[in-house]
Amino acid sequence: TVFETRYQYYQEDDGRMRVDSDYSLFSIDLSDTVVLDGTLLYSTLSGASPIGTPPSKRDGQVPLAYLEDDRYAATLGLTSQLGNHSLKTGVSYSYEADYLSLGASVQDTISLNEKNTELVLGSAYTDDTVGANGSDFEEAKRSYDAIIGVNQLLGPNTVLTFDVTLGWKQGYLSDPYKRVLIDDEVYFDERPDSKFEQMAFLRLTHYLEGLDASIETSYRLGHNDFGNVSHEAQIAFYKYLFDKRVVIRPSFRFYDQSAADFYATEFSGDPEFASADYRLSAEQTFNIGLQIRWNIIKDKLSLDLGYDRYISRGTDGKTSQSAYPDAHSVTAGIHFQF
Repeated sequence: TVFETRYQYYQEDDGRMRVDSDYSLFSIDLSDTVVLDGTLLYSTLSGASPIGTPPSKRDGQVPLAYLEDDRYAATLGLTSQLGNHSLKTGVSYSYEADYLSLGASVQDTISLNEKNTELVLGSAYTDDTVGANGSDFEEAKRSYDAIIGVNQLLGPNTVLTFDVTLGWKQGYLSDPYKRVLIDDEVYFDERPDSKFEQMAFLRLTHYLEGLDASIETSYRLGHNDFGNVSHEAQIAFYKYLFDKRVVIRPSFRFYDQSAADFYATEFSGDPEFASADYRLSAEQTFNIGLQIRWNIIKDKLSLDLGYDRYISRGTDGKTSQSAYPDAHSVTAGIHFQF
């Protein structure tokens, strides 16, 4: 049986968004072949977020709107070992005052080649209801996802993971809080009602015996028919100390994204789709992190502490840099196993 609880404090610079999250997970062996697991999450969100319109003067601050909300989320999964198949089914629930999400998923991990190879096949479905605080607005959104992947043992100290994920979204994909400027008039954000996403992920993990450490590198390529193309690269180094009672994990992540086809800071004429949401713009983000785990009682009790610094920058030369937030987060947790 495993139980873990964590707290995360996330704060954007200059009084932007703040998120306080309490997160717990559990895993219970119901038998030698059946495991029940689940998660619980409670978050409070507050702060200011860009509404989409450009600054009123050159080099000024983009207009912001203050918001606050609470989020409640939970997942529950059941994993059964059936021969060389590890079959997991799960359900999920997430609620905010302006958003409700219900989901279901199934994944089969098949062990092959004397357990040196794992084939992963999975699918998921979510049914979301999008609202807007202070109004009767309510729209539906549905998502369908499929994954196929492989985990391959390349040697006693090296593991390679590769997978491809496809995602389809249908329904209301705009943001009811975002606005756009068209011929100096303010209108609602308007995006297509369908979206097809493709993502490829590659990760290599290698244990360095001489250093008693592991290095993990990964790369993710993403594309969707909104026009966004993204690249994400990450490297993490795990250093084991005091007979693995302490693990130190410095990490660095870089993310680059091109703009959606219908993104601009302002528009003219009668565009079919238009959004000035900076999250759809061309941008780059950098993340530097450090996590420490202290195994107080080996395989029984451990403590975690982590810090991350996020830096984001627009790269289109048009969007005001005041739209892009820098942030930091602190996490602390405790892990029990019995």
